[in-house]
Amino acid sequence: MKKFKNALAILLMLTTMTSFAGCSITTEPSGSSDATTQATYLLGSPGKTEDLEFGVTGINSFDVTTEYGETMHYLLVSVSYTNLTDKEQDISKRNIEFYLDNEEIFSCEYRDEFKEFFEEGLLFNDKKVHPGRTKRGYIVYRIYRDFSSINVCMNDVTVTAAYDEVVPLISQAEIEVTDQTQESETVPPETTIETTIETVVATETTVETTVESSADSVPTESASAE
Repeated sequence: MKKFKNALAILLMLTTMTSFAGCSITTEPSGSSDATTQATYLLGSPGKTEDLEFGVTGINSFDVTTEYGETMHYLLVSVSYTNLTDKEQDISKRNIEFYLDNEEIFSCEYRDEFKEFFEEGLLFNDKKVHPGRTKRGYIVYRIYRDFSSINVCMNDVTVTAAYDEVVPLISQAEIEVTDQTQESETVPPETTIETTIETVVATETTVETTVESSADSVPTESASAE
């Protein structure tokens, strides 16, 4: 009887272990393992999903000095969005995330000081985008520190850029000053054109004409005295 109880206990233990083993094998992976990794793209190379195409065509930097003498630093990001769905979409700058060295930075509104660099109408607006249509525009971000990398994200598309890919933006006033400086420094060289004038001297040719005169010999009658 004791041997039977021991055998029964061993059988129940083996059954329990088999049951636990079966659960561990059939356990579905957690949601974190199913997460889709965002694809990374470079400047000028838009990324595409089933619903959209998103890209960053360029990033510029510019400085603005306020009336109180404070200098503020900004980044101007040129983005493009294409609606690949069959319905119109409400897309604005709020749908786009911006990171400096993995720190999220929020966009800022248009200021009058920006007129030296671009017009307000060029900003990425809040209008709806119809199916198959593309919307382009600028988004402005104020920066407070140095950075080494930039990430611009929209849904599953991430565009990355390095610090040395940011191009400084020159204001219209700076362009005019630069043009004036170049004009004053650039002096066109004097060009001397040597002109060779060939003088043709007409040589007078004297033709000596020999006129032969034929003198008829006229016999002279001499008086001879015979």
